[in-house]
Amino acid sequence: MKTIVSIWEWILASTIIFIYFIWFFIVAIIWPHKTYIKWVRKNLERFFKIMRIDITVVGAENIDYEGTQIFMPNHVSMFDIPLVLGFIPVNFWGIQAASHFKVPLYGWVLKQYGNIPIDRSSIRASYRTMMDVVEEIKGGKNILILPEGTRTKTPKMGDFKKLPFNMAKKAGVAITPMAFVGLFDINNTLSKHIVPGKMKVVFGKQIDAETVKRLNENELRDLTKSKIQELIDNN
Repeated sequence: MKTIVSIWEWILASTIIFIYFIWFFIVAIIWPHKTYIKWVRKNLERFFKIMRIDITVVGAENIDYEGTQIFMPNHVSMFDIPLVLGFIPVNFWGIQAASHFKVPLYGWVLKQYGNIPIDRSSIRASYRTMMDVVEEIKGGKNILILPEGTRTKTPKMGDFKKLPFNMAKKAGVAITPMAFVGLFDINNTLSKHIVPGKMKVVFGKQIDAETVKRLNENELRDLTKSKIQELIDNN
């Protein structure tokens, strides 16, 4: 029964996403980012309702709606990107693997949205990208990065990469920790199933800019991971 439900969910998700990409292709040409992003959020909220994924948002008051920040969530599922696009209520731009930008249609959407490709195969290229992103942050852009780099293969978080925290220190802005709670049971990298259910998108209290500057990269990485783990444990 679980497999039958999952097959139906895959068909439903694929159909909706294809229509969504075509729709995005049109509106992204017609409208500026600040206009179409509102439509993106609203339609992704509808997408999850249709998929019978019941989402509760917790801690939205912890977001700095006027300032600049780096969002850092755990990396659980293929639904991570639609979730952040649908439920982070401020404009932001994401850093994603360069390989994603080569996927037909999906890659065009990422590029048109303004997301930033990073070449993980080269440390030097990754560092250059991060330094470019630092300038974007200093210019007032909110950025999202998944510090694990790849989806976890267990319900526990994987190791955090060091480079995102080097970037955060150079940018000198606050980090907003995030957690996807309950998502692993809905979809994860070890299973092809999509299981409708309940989950939470949780925003934690910010690690303020002064703390980001004061701690070294390892301390900042460990603190951020512990903050995200607290969000998971407490929700």
